[in-house]
Amino acid sequence: MATTTYSLDKVATGSSNSSSSQHRSPAARSATSPSSSAHNRSVNFNTQREAIKEQKKKYLTAKYGQHQMSLIRKRLKVEDWLDERLRFLYGCKDDSEEYDSKLDLEELLNLETDSERRCYAMKMLENPKQPPAVVEEFVVQLLKQASTL
Repeated sequence: MATTTYSLDKVATGSSNSSSSQHRSPAARSATSPSSSAHNRSVNFNTQREAIKEQKKKYLTAKYGQHQMSLIRKRLKVEDWLDERLRFLYGCKDDSEEYDSKLDLEELLNLETDSERRCYAMKMLENPKQPPAVVEEFVVQLLKQASTL
């Protein structure tokens, strides 16, 4: 098998002999052939563009303004606090354990007055493992947290 050595001058100027052009890919042959015009020196990267488009479809994210992100962070902080406190009230040791409460922060926020919110919270807290004084303190803190949203 014969080996062919290319010099940079031959590749750059587009001159090649017939044995060297048969070892190149079709795209490389057309890009370096003397018949290719001077203004048509581009390489087609369609496969890369399609891969990038596919990645963008997979990882589409929404952009929020600074104020909106602040509200989202505040809401998540209250949601995390609520989950942590409910786990304590129901005696959950780790994240795999579920607590039996249907307390929903969104429904609580939809109520008009604090007395309605207090009644809703007490009604949704079924059979907590903590004493009533601890449950009452939780409801007071919950109403305070809800007022920040």
